[in-house]
Amino acid sequence: MKKTLIALALTALPVAAMADVVLYGQIKGGLGVTFQDGNNSQDGTITQMEDYGSRIGFKGEEDLGNGLKAIWQVEQRVSLAGAQVSEGWNTRDTFIGLEGGFGKVRAGYVSDQFNENMETMDIWEYRTGAGAAARGLATMTRFDGRSQGIRYDSPNFGGFDFNITHQLSDSATEGRFDKPGKDDFGQSTIVGLNYENSGFFGKVGYGLYKATAGDDDGQLVRVEGGYDANNLFVGLAYQYAKDMPAYDAYGSGLIGGTADKAHEAAISVAYTIGAVTPKITYAHGWDQKINGSDLDNSGYDQVIIGADYALSKRTTALVSAGWMNAANGFNDEGKLDDGDLYSVGVGLRHKF
Repeated sequence: MKKTLIALALTALPVAAMADVVLYGQIKGGLGVTFQDGNNSQDGTITQMEDYGSRIGFKGEEDLGNGLKAIWQVEQRVSLAGAQVSEGWNTRDTFIGLEGGFGKVRAGYVSDQFNENMETMDIWEYRTGAGAAARGLATMTRFDGRSQGIRYDSPNFGGFDFNITHQLSDSATEGRFDKPGKDDFGQSTIVGLNYENSGFFGKVGYGLYKATAGDDDGQLVRVEGGYDANNLFVGLAYQYAKDMPAYDAYGSGLIGGTADKAHEAAISVAYTIGAVTPKITYAHGWDQKINGSDLDNSGYDQVIIGADYALSKRTTALVSAGWMNAANGFNDEGKLDDGDLYSVGVGLRHKF
């Protein structure tokens, strides 16, 4: 009898040890058809299986007493479309930190204000690549991301909270030093301020990116505001970038170039009626200033329409169609020509 009790106790130990670990994630993807019409040699139609950013993660916490707790998370990408994205451990937010009355501090591979708090406007599921340019705000959110660094989030003060993220140089490793003469090359500091009350929200983000354009530091500002309650979502966003990589909506030839100034704006609306949520987004990027001059046809216009259908609390059917008019290469005179990109996608999303 004693041996049986001991065996049962030993069997229960791993369960108890893992009691604070939470398994979570999303599996989402579908079929996409994208058509490009311009002067690019790649014009034509692509039909393919798409992953919409599937992920799996583990997280937990430990009560340290006096209102303090240790927090941790390990999250990674997975893909329904094989090697479409970079899979592997800790390819998404992975960190360890402390949380208490002072707020929250995380160290590791962490998202900044733009990536974690300010993608409210991007209400779509899509993949990377050409389809993303048409069926999601991948162009406007191209700077949103995560890097190795440290992030602090404040407590909430009457609906307001702020955060600051200092991202270290990902290119500096034990065998590779920073750019000569620029000890802070590749580093960035991003600060954010958020407000929410009775469904109304406002968000501001500012990023300083060291040595993005030669010896110049890049700067990024985004402002978002709107209403999200009572089955209605309405959001507006404006973004200004200085000395940052130019937007290359699809095949314009500007990729890798630097824009002195770039302005973009977007509006998104969604309304839930029973199990159905119709959605629409319009985005506009003005012509960019490059090397001190406005570059004609370097902007874009974009419209996305679609709907979500809730099959259950955790499973949703998705359909969307997008159009983008943007630069599509250079003509014989060396000037940018525009073209049209169309994309339609249907898929499913399951959260666990």
